Amino acid sequence: MLPLLIDVSLDTDQTVAATQLLLRIAHVDGARTAEEVALIRQFYDACRNGADDWPAFDSLATETQNTNPAGAFRNAAQRDLVVATCLLVAYADGALIAEELAEVRVVATEIGMPATRVDELLALVKDYMLAQLARLPDAASVAAVARELG
Repeated sequence: MLPLLIDVSLDTDQTVAATQLLLRIAHVDGARTAEEVALIRQFYDACRNGADDWPAFDSLATETQNTNPAGAFRNAAQRDLVVATCLLVAYADGALIAEELAEVRVVATEIGMPATRVDELLALVKDYMLAQLARLPDAASVAAVARELG
């Protein structure tokens, strides 16, 4: 997880709303890939933290998107968590396409985040992903991925 998001928590309703937004991002390119769904499920399970009385993840993945997220995320850290995770989901299938970034920007607007903050979070997500890759022994591959992210 991105270091600035470690101490951010969401309640049940916020987690459900965030999960549905993440699923929306995963569907922008026409398909929810296994990597995207796995990342979203990991997010949901981490927020749920073992609670039994939450909706099943699979029910969220099949429900129609009728959630209005406006006002659901009361503080900037919660909004950062949602948008940064949307960006990670968009990258989960290997590339952030223009349509995904546009939809992330729509989500950010819906939850009350300034456009400039989306750009800042995009830079942080790219840096985070590169830092994770930097541990790999194949520097040429890391450099190639860096060019793609750039």
